[in-house]
Amino acid sequence: MHDSHRPGYVSPNDEQVGATFVSGPSAGPADDARSFEELTAESIAAARNTYYAAAAEVVIALQNGRWHTSEQLFAATHARATRAWWDLVEQEITGNRLTPDHAVRRVRSWARHYLTGEPPIARPGTLFDHAIAHASRMAARDFLTASGRLLTQHLAEPSPGAGATAPGAPLPNRHATSPTPNPVAVPTASAAPQ
Repeated sequence: MHDSHRPGYVSPNDEQVGATFVSGPSAGPADDARSFEELTAESIAAARNTYYAAAAEVVIALQNGRWHTSEQLFAATHARATRAWWDLVEQEITGNRLTPDHAVRRVRSWARHYLTGEPPIARPGTLFDHAIAHASRMAARDFLTASGRLLTQHLAEPSPGAGATAPGAPLPNRHATSPTPNPVAVPTASAAPQ
């Protein structure tokens, strides 16, 4: 006899729909034509959609009187934390009027600090607290991976209007302030009036 309300049970007739994190846009030939702003917006939308799907899965299980599985709770917690990182990127773009690449870099530095600079809690928590903290750290690492791939793809794009570069040739730095530094003229002793 199968108990359909016990945790982890999936009947043979049910489809198991799991909420998985979409780490961002895939690097493919169609991505070459899209700008960094569009790819960032897609990453933000993907994180939100993943969160909505994971939250809906938990709510549907609750409404149907089923037990929540650890996979459902972990997916919802991970998706919520991932969405929080991408929402910070959007907040930096809209609220502080930063360019998308600057906003992504700023939030990446916060995520790195979260992973490396946060002190451990003073008192031990429950196993559930530990699992939520683990999901949050995993989401920060996944955000760093997805946003790093996005930035790498952005920096590897040829500049608009620049011709194609030869294979193996260094790519131009699109973020440099000027192509050649402007040296400041320093007066020498021989040029001084006598």
